Amino acid sequence: MNTRHRAQLFFAVLLSGLTPIFLGRHFGWSIWLCVFGSAVLVACTGLLMMARIPRAAASEVPPVQRPVPEPEPPTEPPFREVPLQNLPLPSSRPDYDFRFSATVLWRPTQPLSLTSHANLAGLAADAILVRARQVSANEDPGRPDLLAMRLTGLLGSPAYDGGGLVLAMAAGITVTLTGEDTERLEKMTVLRKVEEAWEQHRQYERGRRDYFAGEVLKSPGSAVVWWLSRHEDEIEQAVQLIGPLAELSAAANDSDVPEVFRCYVGRRPGAPGDPCGGSGLDDELTDLLTQEKQAASGTGDDGFAEKMADLMNDLGLSPDSAEGLVWLDRVGRATHAARPDREAAGPDPEDLAGTGGTSDQYDREPPRPGAPWQDFQND
Repeated sequence: MNTRHRAQLFFAVLLSGLTPIFLGRHFGWSIWLCVFGSAVLVACTGLLMMARIPRAAASEVPPVQRPVPEPEPPTEPPFREVPLQNLPLPSSRPDYDFRFSATVLWRPTQPLSLTSHANLAGLAADAILVRARQVSANEDPGRPDLLAMRLTGLLGSPAYDGGGLVLAMAAGITVTLTGEDTERLEKMTVLRKVEEAWEQHRQYERGRRDYFAGEVLKSPGSAVVWWLSRHEDEIEQAVQLIGPLAELSAAANDSDVPEVFRCYVGRRPGAPGDPCGGSGLDDELTDLLTQEKQAASGTGDDGFAEKMADLMNDLGLSPDSAEGLVWLDRVGRATHAARPDREAAGPDPEDLAGTGGTSDQYDREPPRPGAPWQDFQND
């Protein structure tokens, strides 16, 4: 009940209650009759007004309008599936292709009746392969599992093809390599590791040869300084080793002993002041001098040839090369010259060349390959 209805009810009750009072005073009715008549009229008026007001209020209320349902948006077509099995994908190495398998999920971007392409499924598969090739072309063929993980993340989201006709994505991606290619790659990996290790070893050997030939034995003086730097308190021993170090330096550089050092050459092993008899010699140099002493006395053991080969390897000389043969000849001549009894020592070092020539012959033509080296082994 609104305010207007309440006001109408109030005024109707008030008017019906006052009317009998005014009529009773005009016609001379008793007070009890006026009060009774006013009460009855008020009750009847109130009942009539209460019965009328709900119908009027109901007639004034506007009819409730039912909401009109909004039209549902058009449903998108479902995704369709196209399986791909063992399709080749390029890798970073030629002739080593990945094998790609997946399920392509696709749907057209417009009604089929308006599509101008005859094979939308093939178009969707090609779009997936184009995206996969862009990634696989930079991957190493030895890691197909990593490529499969990358493609799963990349191709798992839908994307349009180049013409915008289909929306495609891929699921269930697997990437493999053929058994033959896997075996070849494993062999190549093993060989590459071996080659790298061998190359490191060659670098190490080359560094040692360069160090001895270019620094230690560059000159007799540098050889003496090298030995003295390792034995700072053994000056007398350094003086006794000037001759052997000068010979080693000359042999390493394919030259004669300088004139200033030739006076020290006579201090050979076995003579008074033998440098090999000292206890403070460097182990590496002691081995070299001991080898030379054994060669000079003709009592070398079976490992002499191997030790000479190691020395030549450190100096960067090959036993079969012309430079190596010249070096062997000069070492043999220096050893022969230092022997105390040349007549009892055996044949002259000129026979080591196998041709009966002199050292000048090595300057004119290369010696016979292998002859001096074989003679050293048999000495």
